[in-house]
Amino acid sequence: MAKARATRLTAAERDQVMNPLRDAVAALRRGVATELEWSQAVSAVNVGDAIETQGVVRGLAGHFRSIDLALQEIGKRARAAGAWSPPALYYEERDLLDLLVDLHGHQIRCLSFGEYSRALDKAVAQTRNAAGGRVIEAAPLQGALA
Repeated sequence: MAKARATRLTAAERDQVMNPLRDAVAALRRGVATELEWSQAVSAVNVGDAIETQGVVRGLAGHFRSIDLALQEIGKRARAAGAWSPPALYYEERDLLDLLVDLHGHQIRCLSFGEYSRALDKAVAQTRNAAGGRVIEAAPLQGALA
């Protein structure tokens, strides 16, 4: 068990993490994203921040702050009329979402299973403890990586 948690994520495990993010970013870019897809991008930022604080992959915090601000603005515009309505993205937001996919992919390639699990647990705990924070269980992802 200890050795399995210390090995790098396999290609299949990385795909389990990255494919939903890639799909969510693609939907956001096309202007058809659901609130769940938006939340998947926000979750990737939260996990990215947790990875940063672990010290395994460093130097990306400023990028994640910029991406988070862009996602919060996207969310505000999407909820401006009350119900979720996916907004068109500004050019800079599109670039930042592409950067999110690149940076998070880099982080995931550098992590062991145990490091990823700890970062995920930390991001979930921080979200649960945040004012208005809501955690949506991603059972398929957890089942594939458990």
